[in-house]
Amino acid sequence: MNVKKLIKGGLLTAATLFFLSGLKVTANAATQPVLDLSEWQGQITTSQAKLLKGEVKGVILRVQYGSNYKDKYFVHNVKVLKAAGVPYGVYAFSQYVNASDAKQEAKDFYNRSKTYAPKFYVNDAEEVTTTSGTYSTATKAFATELQSLTSKKIYLYSYQSFYTTNINSKSGYDGMWLAAYQTSAPSTSFSYQLWQYTDSRYSTSLKASTDASKFTGSNNWFGTTINKANYPYGGHVLQEVVRVKAGTKFYGTSKTIDSSLTKVNLRVHSIKTVYTGKSNQVLTLYNGTTAIGQVRAQDIKASYYSNPKITKVKVVKSNGIWTYKNGKVQNHIKKGTVLKVSGYKLVGGYRKFVHTGHGTYFTANKANIKVVK
Repeated sequence: MNVKKLIKGGLLTAATLFFLSGLKVTANAATQPVLDLSEWQGQITTSQAKLLKGEVKGVILRVQYGSNYKDKYFVHNVKVLKAAGVPYGVYAFSQYVNASDAKQEAKDFYNRSKTYAPKFYVNDAEEVTTTSGTYSTATKAFATELQSLTSKKIYLYSYQSFYTTNINSKSGYDGMWLAAYQTSAPSTSFSYQLWQYTDSRYSTSLKASTDASKFTGSNNWFGTTINKANYPYGGHVLQEVVRVKAGTKFYGTSKTIDSSLTKVNLRVHSIKTVYTGKSNQVLTLYNGTTAIGQVRAQDIKASYYSNPKITKVKVVKSNGIWTYKNGKVQNHIKKGTVLKVSGYKLVGGYRKFVHTGHGTYFTANKANIKVVK
């Protein structure tokens, strides 16, 4: 949440970030992230807030940068998020010069945010600003003061090296939010519940790059859960070849995909876990080397089976099908034959069933086979 990093992030254009988002899969591809946002990401629109509800587990909004500076978009953004039903907590980037000043910052932080009923409060402690007393003592004073004002949880945000050198105590805090920009969860001598793993995750809702975090284990400071049964469409994999339904609108826009693109094979270039409509995935599609855009999983034509619970299929193609191994033809299977399957294999971007116990694979195209019990 360093201000210099946020300024740098703000210079990237939405178009550039859209393109870059297709080049990599972030560390949290399988889980919903937590985004922390400030005025550097601008004013959140109503439509963006509605999309965020499906993309993120929650948002943590900056309220102030020390007592003397209020985030200029906090009030607007918190109202929009609340109206859209997006869970949120709040944070203060601390600038206190001593323990007394830390207490005042805590009071100002609470008074500026209490009206909006955040789920929790965070002290962003990552810069030594004390001119008298120790930074550790002032950081504890911040928590103690906030505890006297609210019964809600209070958390500490910091970097591992900064924390161990300048704070080294979570006294007064209910937990830790650790910043460590790496692909695997950091190993520490202290516990933490929320891990900020990047400062450049592309948000499909905001069309911008932001900080992103994820909870460890079953931790969830927002106390919210999603009924995944309401979002059955998904299961797509990178480099899979797919076709899009006619009339599909690109995710987060009102633009309809060109009809010519619904008649050609497109390839899945990146995947985001987003709960929207009836989908649990948003896919970035390419036509050759050209980025087409993002669509929801429910807008993909269901030409191939993808349910991992399938164990048996029956050949329905009139002239049968062939099994393959390492790209070479193996055996011909007649119509009416029931085959046991143990999963999927992606071959040239197309889904193939793995034939149980044979080391071979065959088509998963619904025109050629059907699922049986």
